[in-house]
Amino acid sequence: MREKEREPGGAIETAEVVGKGPRGSKSSGSPEKLSMATAILLASAAMAGCTGIPGLDDEVYVGGSPSVLPNIGLALEAGQVFRRTPKATWSFEVETTYQFLDDEDISNDGNPSAGSWVQAQGGVKALLPRSDARSWTVRFGAVWFRAKGEPNIVQKPGDYVGGYGGLGFETRISEHWSMGPELSLMVVSREKTGFNLDVVPQINWHLIWAP
Repeated sequence: MREKEREPGGAIETAEVVGKGPRGSKSSGSPEKLSMATAILLASAAMAGCTGIPGLDDEVYVGGSPSVLPNIGLALEAGQVFRRTPKATWSFEVETTYQFLDDEDISNDGNPSAGSWVQAQGGVKALLPRSDARSWTVRFGAVWFRAKGEPNIVQKPGDYVGGYGGLGFETRISEHWSMGPELSLMVVSREKTGFNLDVVPQINWHLIWAP
Protein backbone atom coordinates (compact mmCIF):
# COMPACT_ATOMS: atom_id res chain seq x y z
CA MET A 1 0.00 0.00 0.00
CA ARG A 2 0.99 3.68 -0.14
CA GLU A 3 1.25 6.09 2.76
CA LYS A 4 2.17 9.73 3.00
CA GLU A 5 5.44 10.89 4.60
CA ARG A 6 6.08 14.49 5.51
CA GLU A 7 9.48 15.84 4.47
CA PRO A 8 11.31 18.29 6.74
CA GLY A 9 10.53 21.15 4.33
CA GLY A 10 6.85 20.53 4.50
CA ALA A 11 6.49 18.73 1.19
CA ILE A 12 4.56 15.56 1.20
CA GLU A 13 6.10 12.60 -0.51
CA THR A 14 4.27 9.41 -1.35
CA ALA A 15 6.24 6.31 -0.51
CA GLU A 16 5.43 2.73 -1.33
CA VAL A 17 5.33 0.35 1.56
CA VAL A 18 5.20 -3.35 0.95
CA GLY A 19 3.15 -5.00 3.65
CA LYS A 20 4.06 -8.39 4.92
CA GLY A 21 1.35 -10.76 5.91
CA PRO A 22 1.43 -12.68 9.14
CA ARG A 23 3.92 -15.46 9.26
CA GLY A 24 2.54 -18.93 8.94
CA SER A 25 3.77 -22.40 8.52
CA LYS A 26 4.97 -23.27 5.06
CA SER A 27 2.61 -25.22 2.91
CA SER A 28 3.69 -28.75 2.40
CA GLY A 29 2.51 -28.65 -1.21
CA SER A 30 0.14 -31.22 -2.53
CA PRO A 31 -1.28 -33.66 0.04
CA GLU A 32 0.73 -36.77 0.59
CA LYS A 33 -0.34 -39.39 -1.88
CA LEU A 34 -1.71 -42.67 -0.68
CA SER A 35 0.53 -45.55 -1.49
CA MET A 36 -0.72 -47.98 -4.11
CA ALA A 37 -1.04 -50.68 -1.48
CA THR A 38 -3.29 -48.47 0.67
CA ALA A 39 -5.45 -47.48 -2.30
CA ILE A 40 -5.99 -51.07 -3.32
CA LEU A 41 -6.76 -52.09 0.25
CA LEU A 42 -9.47 -49.42 0.31
CA ALA A 43 -10.82 -50.70 -3.01
CA SER A 44 -10.84 -54.24 -1.66
CA ALA A 45 -12.78 -53.15 1.40
CA ALA A 46 -15.35 -51.37 -0.73
CA MET A 47 -15.83 -54.35 -3.01
CA ALA A 48 -15.98 -56.74 -0.07
CA GLY A 49 -19.08 -54.89 1.13
CA CYS A 50 -20.92 -57.00 -1.46
CA THR A 51 -22.91 -54.01 -2.67
CA GLY A 52 -21.19 -54.16 -6.04
CA ILE A 53 -20.42 -51.42 -8.53
CA PRO A 54 -23.64 -50.04 -10.08
CA GLY A 55 -24.16 -51.16 -13.66
CA LEU A 56 -22.06 -54.32 -13.32
CA ASP A 57 -22.96 -57.88 -12.44
CA ASP A 58 -24.23 -58.34 -8.87
CA GLU A 59 -21.70 -61.07 -7.99
CA VAL A 60 -18.89 -59.85 -5.76
CA TYR A 61 -16.37 -62.29 -4.32
CA VAL A 62 -13.58 -62.19 -1.73
CA GLY A 63 -10.80 -64.61 -0.96
CA GLY A 64 -7.37 -65.33 0.40
CA SER A 65 -4.41 -67.53 -0.34
CA PRO A 66 -1.01 -68.61 0.89
CA SER A 67 1.57 -66.91 -1.34
CA VAL A 68 4.97 -68.42 -2.13
CA LEU A 69 7.92 -66.80 -3.94
CA PRO A 70 10.02 -64.87 -3.58
CA ASN A 71 9.23 -65.19 0.15
CA ILE A 72 6.31 -66.84 1.98
CA GLY A 73 3.18 -65.03 3.14
CA LEU A 74 -0.51 -64.40 2.62
CA ALA A 75 -2.66 -62.63 0.04
CA LEU A 76 -6.17 -61.15 0.14
CA GLU A 77 -8.31 -60.54 -2.94
CA ALA A 78 -11.66 -59.13 -4.01
CA GLY A 79 -13.41 -59.03 -7.35
CA GLN A 80 -16.61 -58.23 -9.19
CA VAL A 81 -17.98 -59.96 -12.26
CA PHE A 82 -18.61 -57.60 -15.18
CA ARG A 83 -19.37 -59.94 -18.08
CA ARG A 84 -20.64 -63.47 -18.63
CA THR A 85 -20.57 -65.44 -21.86
CA PRO A 86 -20.98 -69.18 -22.53
CA LYS A 87 -17.20 -69.45 -22.84
CA ALA A 88 -15.95 -67.23 -20.00
CA THR A 89 -16.85 -65.22 -16.91
CA TRP A 90 -14.91 -61.96 -16.66
CA SER A 91 -14.28 -59.94 -13.49
CA PHE A 92 -12.27 -57.02 -12.21
CA GLU A 93 -9.96 -58.10 -9.40
CA VAL A 94 -7.60 -56.53 -6.85
CA GLU A 95 -5.16 -58.34 -4.58
CA THR A 96 -2.73 -57.39 -1.80
CA THR A 97 0.12 -59.61 -0.63
CA TYR A 98 2.37 -59.53 2.41
CA GLN A 99 5.25 -62.02 2.44
CA PHE A 100 6.96 -61.94 5.82
CA LEU A 101 8.89 -65.25 5.92
CA ASP A 102 12.17 -65.93 4.14
CA ASP A 103 13.68 -69.36 3.60
CA GLU A 104 16.44 -68.28 5.98
CA ASP A 105 13.81 -68.05 8.73
CA ILE A 106 13.05 -71.75 8.19
CA SER A 107 16.50 -73.12 7.44
CA ASN A 108 19.42 -70.80 8.08
CA ASP A 109 22.33 -71.55 5.77
CA GLY A 110 24.32 -68.44 6.60
CA ASN A 111 23.10 -66.23 3.74
CA PRO A 112 21.61 -62.81 4.50
CA SER A 113 17.88 -62.91 5.27
CA ALA A 114 15.53 -61.23 2.84
CA GLY A 115 13.32 -58.46 4.16
CA SER A 116 9.55 -58.24 3.93
CA TRP A 117 7.75 -58.11 0.58
CA VAL A 118 4.61 -55.96 0.17
CA GLN A 119 2.67 -56.24 -3.09
CA ALA A 120 -0.49 -54.82 -4.65
CA GLN A 121 -2.00 -55.65 -8.02
CA GLY A 122 -5.14 -55.01 -10.01
CA GLY A 123 -6.45 -56.38 -13.25
CA VAL A 124 -8.83 -58.81 -14.91
CA LYS A 125 -9.66 -62.45 -14.22
CA ALA A 126 -11.20 -64.82 -16.78
CA LEU A 127 -12.89 -68.02 -15.60
CA LEU A 128 -12.94 -70.53 -18.47
CA PRO A 129 -15.32 -73.39 -17.63
CA ARG A 130 -14.14 -76.91 -18.28
CA SER A 131 -17.10 -78.57 -16.57
CA ASP A 132 -19.87 -77.55 -14.17
CA ALA A 133 -17.51 -77.45 -11.19
CA ARG A 134 -14.06 -76.91 -12.73
CA SER A 135 -12.57 -74.01 -14.66
CA TRP A 136 -9.27 -72.71 -15.93
CA THR A 137 -8.35 -69.26 -14.64
CA VAL A 138 -6.40 -66.56 -16.45
CA ARG A 139 -5.33 -63.36 -14.70
CA PHE A 140 -3.45 -60.31 -16.00
CA GLY A 141 -2.95 -56.69 -15.02
CA ALA A 142 -0.59 -54.21 -13.33
CA VAL A 143 1.50 -54.84 -10.24
CA TRP A 144 3.60 -52.89 -7.73
CA PHE A 145 5.72 -54.27 -4.93
CA ARG A 146 8.27 -53.11 -2.38
CA ALA A 147 11.16 -55.42 -1.58
CA LYS A 148 13.23 -54.78 1.54
CA GLY A 149 16.48 -56.06 3.00
CA GLU A 150 18.37 -58.50 0.76
CA PRO A 151 15.45 -59.54 -1.49
CA ASN A 152 15.29 -62.86 -3.29
CA ILE A 153 15.25 -62.96 -7.11
CA VAL A 154 15.35 -59.18 -7.75
CA GLN A 155 18.43 -58.85 -5.48
CA LYS A 156 18.09 -55.08 -4.94
CA PRO A 157 15.68 -53.46 -2.46
CA GLY A 158 13.24 -50.84 -3.70
CA ASP A 159 9.89 -50.24 -5.36
CA TYR A 160 9.11 -52.18 -8.54
CA VAL A 161 6.30 -51.70 -11.08
CA GLY A 162 5.20 -53.71 -14.08
CA GLY A 163 2.67 -56.25 -15.26
CA TYR A 164 1.63 -59.78 -14.32
CA GLY A 165 0.00 -62.77 -15.93
CA GLY A 166 -1.20 -65.96 -14.31
CA LEU A 167 -2.64 -69.34 -15.21
CA GLY A 168 -4.49 -71.54 -12.74
CA PHE A 169 -7.29 -73.96 -12.04
CA GLU A 170 -10.38 -73.46 -9.89
CA THR A 171 -12.78 -76.05 -8.47
CA ARG A 172 -16.14 -75.27 -6.91
CA ILE A 173 -16.30 -77.24 -3.66
CA SER A 174 -19.70 -75.98 -2.46
CA GLU A 175 -22.41 -73.49 -3.35
CA HIS A 176 -20.35 -70.54 -2.12
CA TRP A 177 -16.74 -71.76 -2.02
CA SER A 178 -14.15 -72.52 -4.66
CA MET A 179 -10.41 -73.12 -4.53
CA GLY A 180 -7.41 -73.85 -6.70
CA PRO A 181 -3.74 -73.18 -7.53
CA GLU A 182 -2.22 -70.52 -9.73
CA LEU A 183 1.24 -69.83 -11.15
CA SER A 184 1.90 -66.24 -12.16
CA LEU A 185 4.84 -64.31 -13.59
CA MET A 186 5.57 -60.63 -12.97
CA VAL A 187 7.70 -58.62 -15.38
CA VAL A 188 8.85 -55.55 -13.48
CA SER A 189 11.37 -52.73 -13.40
CA ARG A 190 12.78 -51.02 -10.33
CA GLU A 191 11.61 -47.41 -10.14
CA LYS A 192 14.05 -44.72 -11.37
CA THR A 193 16.44 -47.24 -12.89
CA GLY A 194 15.34 -47.29 -16.52
CA PHE A 195 14.11 -50.42 -18.24
CA ASN A 196 16.14 -53.17 -16.60
CA LEU A 197 13.55 -55.91 -16.30
CA ASP A 198 13.20 -58.67 -13.73
CA VAL A 199 10.94 -61.72 -14.01
CA VAL A 200 9.46 -62.88 -10.71
CA PRO A 201 7.43 -66.11 -10.36
CA GLN A 202 4.76 -66.51 -7.69
CA ILE A 203 2.50 -69.37 -6.57
CA ASN A 204 -0.88 -68.96 -4.86
CA TRP A 205 -3.54 -71.38 -3.69
CA HIS A 206 -6.78 -69.38 -3.78
CA LEU A 207 -9.75 -69.95 -1.51
CA ILE A 208 -12.70 -67.84 -2.73
CA TRP A 209 -16.13 -67.10 -1.30
CA ALA A 210 -19.01 -65.74 -3.40
CA PRO A 211 -22.60 -65.13 -2.20
